[in-house]
Amino acid sequence: MLAFIVIALSLIISLLRGGQLKRLKDIHFRMPYLVIISLFLDFWPYHLLNTPHWMAFIIFIVEYTLLFAFILINSSYKHLKTIGIGIALNFLVILSNGGAMPVSQHTLQVPSLNKYVQMIQNGNLPSYTLMADKTPLWFLADIIYLPWPREQFISIGDVIIMLGIFLFIQNITQAE
Repeated sequence: MLAFIVIALSLIISLLRGGQLKRLKDIHFRMPYLVIISLFLDFWPYHLLNTPHWMAFIIFIVEYTLLFAFILINSSYKHLKTIGIGIALNFLVILSNGGAMPVSQHTLQVPSLNKYVQMIQNGNLPSYTLMADKTPLWFLADIIYLPWPREQFISIGDVIIMLGIFLFIQNITQAE
């Protein structure tokens, strides 16, 4: 949902700045199916299918490899590298934590996140884990609290990805 808000905000600001949304049709990504496959793998219901941890970890590596390949292949687009940096930061923290994104212990203090926390603790969200005292690269984990549009914690990588998306749209729609 956050990405949709960033996209909408970027489009509105672009219009206010005199940008032309019709320029978005001029985007011609090479090999867009790499992102589609990666998203499919990201939403794969590992917990429902009793996927072994080692297999989920391999799928995680494949998912990010596809994203990195897409960014590299399309790196001629300005600000796509910014998105790639955010993805790389998320990849590093997840990789260093065995394939799971650490989430701040402060989630325990947010009543609306109780169900989410219980799912993590029960292993129903295996791609997330609660932070511990010695969580590697904890500063890259989901530690930034957002009270809106829905209460959640995001990472610095997520912030950089959103910034990259915003700037990418601005660049395309403002191009001369």
